[in-house]
Amino acid sequence: METAIVITNWLSLSVIIIAFFFTLKYSDRKNLIPIKIFIILSVVANFVMNVIDSFFPQSHYRNFEQAAFNISCLLEISLIYYFLFNKIKGKWFRAISSISFFLYISICILCWILIEKLFYSFTPDLLGYEGLLITAYCLFYIYEILRFDINNDLKTDANFIVTCGILFYFSLSVPTYFSWYNLHYLAPGFEKITIFANSIFYTILFISFMKAYLCPIPNQK
Repeated sequence: METAIVITNWLSLSVIIIAFFFTLKYSDRKNLIPIKIFIILSVVANFVMNVIDSFFPQSHYRNFEQAAFNISCLLEISLIYYFLFNKIKGKWFRAISSISFFLYISICILCWILIEKLFYSFTPDLLGYEGLLITAYCLFYIYEILRFDINNDLKTDANFIVTCGILFYFSLSVPTYFSWYNLHYLAPGFEKITIFANSIFYTILFISFMKAYLCPIPNQK
């Protein structure tokens, strides 16, 4: 399983790098700039983590890897929040999204300051809340799309495709992270299966990004 995880992680990184080249080829997609930054962040973060996992699995660099992972998670929810906030029109949805986002960021920073070792540790509960918030943001946007933009061709709507990819990945992560400690107690070693599945789902996320970049620009239809 360890070998399968390493191979899958590197294959996932390859797909992310291909997605990055899509952002260069279709640089005129201004509405996807937050996603472009998300992809660049993912290339850097996943490269660092893959190198450490593959070549320094037992070294002190593991602390650095986890710290980098925690920072990247904070940046990724910020980019997704920015991307979706500009698409959501309802004032109550925007207010709920803003309050929950800034509350989550404040809790993360406060926890890392008060509990120093937490910054260098894996915290599934925080990741579960991150996934829950991102799932809610996606559902807000999809609800508005389905209710008000009934004439929109969703199969060629880049924003909708990106949102569905984000919803797919992060909604699947929520139950896993919130039940992480229980699963660890009931089925030791489940982490390897979870990490393997997560790499596959993460790859699908970036495939959805590439699909979005292939969609026609609305004013060119």
